[in-house]
Amino acid sequence: MANPFDSYSARDTLSAQFQEEPFNPEHYIEKLARPNTDNVILGQNGSEFDPKPLRDQLKMRLTELETQFENKTKQVQRVEEINLKKQESFKRKTKEHDQFFNVVDSQYQDLDKVINFVSTKVVHLGDQLKQMDGKRRRALEAKELIDYINEAQKTGSISSSIFTDVTNIHESARVLHKITLVTQDLPDKGGKDFSRLQGVVTRITDEIEKQLVQDFKMSLHHYTDEEHLENMKRCAATLNQPCFQAYKEVVDYFIDARLKAPFYGENIFSAIKDCINETSGIVSKVFSDHDTIMPKFIKKIFKDKIWKKVRLTLKLDTFDEPEKQSSQDLEQSLDSLAELYSQTMELSSNLSKYDNDISFANDIKKSIFCSYLSKYSDTEKEYLLKASEEILNQFYNSIKHEKNLHSDALQVHLKNAKSRFNQLRDNIGSSNNLLSNEPSEMPSDQLLSVNVTTSLLKIHERAVERCLLLSDQTACSDVLKEIATSLLTHFVANHLEYAIDFYTANRPSLDSRNEPIISPFLTIVGNANITYHSLDKFFNDTILPNIQNPKVQTEVRKIRQTEMKRIEEKVSNEINHSINIIINWIKVIFKSKQEKEDFNSLCVAQSSTRACNEVCNFLSSSVIDTFKGPVDGDNLQHVMMELGVRFHGALLDHLLQYQYSIVGALQLIQDLHRYKQTVHHFKEPFVEELFEGLSKLTQLLIVEPHKLRDIWDEGSLARIEHGFLVQFVKLRADYRKSNIQSKLPSYSAQVKQ
Repeated sequence: MANPFDSYSARDTLSAQFQEEPFNPEHYIEKLARPNTDNVILGQNGSEFDPKPLRDQLKMRLTELETQFENKTKQVQRVEEINLKKQESFKRKTKEHDQFFNVVDSQYQDLDKVINFVSTKVVHLGDQLKQMDGKRRRALEAKELIDYINEAQKTGSISSSIFTDVTNIHESARVLHKITLVTQDLPDKGGKDFSRLQGVVTRITDEIEKQLVQDFKMSLHHYTDEEHLENMKRCAATLNQPCFQAYKEVVDYFIDARLKAPFYGENIFSAIKDCINETSGIVSKVFSDHDTIMPKFIKKIFKDKIWKKVRLTLKLDTFDEPEKQSSQDLEQSLDSLAELYSQTMELSSNLSKYDNDISFANDIKKSIFCSYLSKYSDTEKEYLLKASEEILNQFYNSIKHEKNLHSDALQVHLKNAKSRFNQLRDNIGSSNNLLSNEPSEMPSDQLLSVNVTTSLLKIHERAVERCLLLSDQTACSDVLKEIATSLLTHFVANHLEYAIDFYTANRPSLDSRNEPIISPFLTIVGNANITYHSLDKFFNDTILPNIQNPKVQTEVRKIRQTEMKRIEEKVSNEINHSINIIINWIKVIFKSKQEKEDFNSLCVAQSSTRACNEVCNFLSSSVIDTFKGPVDGDNLQHVMMELGVRFHGALLDHLLQYQYSIVGALQLIQDLHRYKQTVHHFKEPFVEELFEGLSKLTQLLIVEPHKLRDIWDEGSLARIEHGFLVQFVKLRADYRKSNIQSKLPSYSAQVKQ
């Protein structure tokens, strides 16, 4: 069988692949090993592998590869020989070029020396020519000046076109300035008379000055045109020479013309800022002394525009006699003063770049607001007094409550409040705009309002903002102290303390025979708790951090602590009194509803006793929920703890008054179960433990006498005093009959602690 790899086309194809770039040997070997037909791999019958064709093919290809390798090696040698010859040729040319470069560089250095020598000579010659030209020009100018002076001295005028042609006015001003300098050195007495010359110079100076001023004013009306701006600049520069006196006139005219520009918009401060920025751009293009003109313009615009704005907006009578003004007028005046002052100071701060004088803002403050700021403190205090009284009066009117000033307690309260603050007044005004969210009708017992607190805090917070803005550093702390005192006076003394004193004067007595109602006072306590946190936050966030004087800050802290401590003591006393009322009413229920037969009957009732039911119903419906609403946190725990302990004591004293049969003891167990269910709502583990102890005591009433010794020293009974256990066992109806005394442990027995 002929080998297909022996064909010329196959060898040629593989040789072409060998020439491909990049050459991949592995790919090339794979091509050699891969048969083109099945006959290469298999025998003629298709079932056996014949390796001979593949071996012959590989040998042939190896021979071809060796031939290719030899050919390529010869090609590489020929290329290397050619490259070596080119390298020698390039080295030879490079050496020749290097020699030529050295020659050129030497010639260039020689040429540079010649050029430097020539340029030095040229510069020296130019300096000499310049000096000669300067002398020539000065001599020519001196000759021209002498000619002008001689002509003026002889004829009384100057006929040169420089002075007769109006288009040469700036050149004539320059020449006239030099003539003026010469005439200033001429002698006044002796020798030749120069009065005619001086008169001519004065006349021409006046004419040129008037024409320059007229040109400046005419161009000012067209300042948006660059050509007119350039003319204004030339006129101002010319008039700024010593021979002219009208430079100040054109500056003043420029400032007055800019002040007459209309100030559009509702915010005059924004319009003034835009006007000043625009004027600054014009001044920088026209005048050379920008830093002198702009401060002058700014001070004049503040006096001409802002001063008038302040006088028209603020009435000085309001600040002179604030006690004669209404709170609305005072509030409007104070807010207007704060707004105008803030906008003025902000504007002056933004414009300080035009004036490096650090007293710029202070000068504005003194000139415009001094008369108002000196009376600010008294006006602010008067406003807070009237506004606070109106808030309180509107609140009491809204709930149709008239302050009761007849009870002794309230009289003492008002007397103490006056002596503490010297600001408390008996009559309270009214206002219709400070408590717009207050309901029109409220229960008569709701004497403390969160909305009143919000309104009082709002007006005092605004007062703090005005104080920080309008008061200087030395007076700010004292004004803040007055604001804090005003808030404590009107809220704590006139509102919060009044509500507490009112309840105190009208609270149920301890010997009342009617079920007590304590919810009004507890409602006051709840609202007081809310308002107290708001008041405390206001002091910590707004008042105290802004008081820079340590002494005043200490005084304010002391005042607040004193006032709040007094309120806390009153609240604590009234809560304690409320608990006394509750316990006394429970005792009344025990005394009136508990029958002796309840614990000494012969049959067991199906439920707890009537007294127990009424006490538990009273605590559940009228006491527990009433306390839990207004009192919260640790205060609620303390109150419920105190109420539970005292209730336990009252119940124990009550139970010690009866004798108990076996059936009665079972009835007592039912009652105690109901009591424990009730006190469970107190959420106090200690109180529940106390009532659990009462349940343990009932075991002494129901166990057989001979088993008393067994339970005497067990469990919680072991922690109870021995004498009290004996006293409780004596409550058994069969104590004497069963001779229980003999069955008890010795009185001297050790009691487990």
